[in-house]
Amino acid sequence: MNRLALLAMVLAAGVAGTADAGGLSRPNNISARGVGMGGAWVAFADDATAVYFNPAALSDAEPQIQVGAELVVGPRSYTPTMADGTRGPAQEATALAPLPSIGGVGRFWYNDQPSRFTLAGGLWNTYGGQIKYPKTGMKALDSTQNAVIEASAGTAFRVSDRLSIGASFRLGIGLFKVEATQNPYDAKLEANGIGVAMAWGLLFKPVDKVRIGVSWRAPLHVTTTGSGTVEGASGTEQVSVEHKQDWPQSASLGVGVQATPRLKLAAQVDWTQWSTITDIVVRLPGSGNPPSVYEENWNDSWTFRVGADYALTKTVAIRGGAYHDTPAIYERVMERQYIDSKKFGFSAGTSVRRGAWRVDLAMDLIPPLSKRTVPLPTPTTPDYERAKAPGEYKSFLFTFEASVARVF
Repeated sequence: MNRLALLAMVLAAGVAGTADAGGLSRPNNISARGVGMGGAWVAFADDATAVYFNPAALSDAEPQIQVGAELVVGPRSYTPTMADGTRGPAQEATALAPLPSIGGVGRFWYNDQPSRFTLAGGLWNTYGGQIKYPKTGMKALDSTQNAVIEASAGTAFRVSDRLSIGASFRLGIGLFKVEATQNPYDAKLEANGIGVAMAWGLLFKPVDKVRIGVSWRAPLHVTTTGSGTVEGASGTEQVSVEHKQDWPQSASLGVGVQATPRLKLAAQVDWTQWSTITDIVVRLPGSGNPPSVYEENWNDSWTFRVGADYALTKTVAIRGGAYHDTPAIYERVMERQYIDSKKFGFSAGTSVRRGAWRVDLAMDLIPPLSKRTVPLPTPTTPDYERAKAPGEYKSFLFTFEASVARVF
């Protein structure tokens, strides 16, 4: 095993399967403080995760080191519709995994005055997941992992008391693994790789009590390479593996209001360009096997958020939020490893500060408010409209966030 593969396994030893856009993103993640506000965080981000959500907001963050983790629990089920219209047995799985969230913020001083520049860095899982279903012997992807761990470093520059700008460099460690039965052949494949991207942000305060945050994250392309086995007519064959991960660009616009000395209110809209995912291609170079091409043709997704932060005392704050996330996957290409639907999420959180130490906690829930049914194609259904996996899909997602920060 090479060093990159070992590092990737240590950092992502449990990247969880999810219920959001294509099963490849969670709509509320990474920051315990931001998760508690429903992810309406681009205007008020004030910890190390701002380097990802809005680098410009680092100008308002205190120097700090934070260590945190996310625990993701994602039960899901797929009940297939058979060719004769009857329902087959339910296929159930639960994603359960801890994820790292580590970062720091620093600022230099000159002549007893803080620098206009703020520096920050962090490590977290931004996209991706893994899920494993019991084998049925039928054509299926039994176990899949397609994920990225990002190590980010960035800076903010305070142009004036009203305006800050920021940028960050994103190093993505891509992880790919699949175990397939007859899809298109029996195989166990694993690959990893590295890609780079940028993020840009702006924070504008038109008046003292109002702030507007804008951020853009460039697409992240990771070419993963590795090895695996394929079951052929002559037995087990060792093969090389190549898979390109194309994580989409995204943008956020948020407005924050200091409604009272104790109360902060925030609203935000996010756009993610999942429509760039048209096919997932796995190549086995030098094996003589054709590439495995899985048609996707996803849609862009939109997320609408509201959140609040209330200071009960000088040392204790509580938070709450809600959001609506539109589906990226339409019915024809829905599969059990990529369960998606219209989602409504609810979150709550708190912070407790004692001297230079701060503890942040949050919970987020996407309840199973509705199931999604993919109809069985009829004999007259054109090939381009025939569903991959007709049946009934159900899922919900629970996330628990915790972090400890030392403020300087």
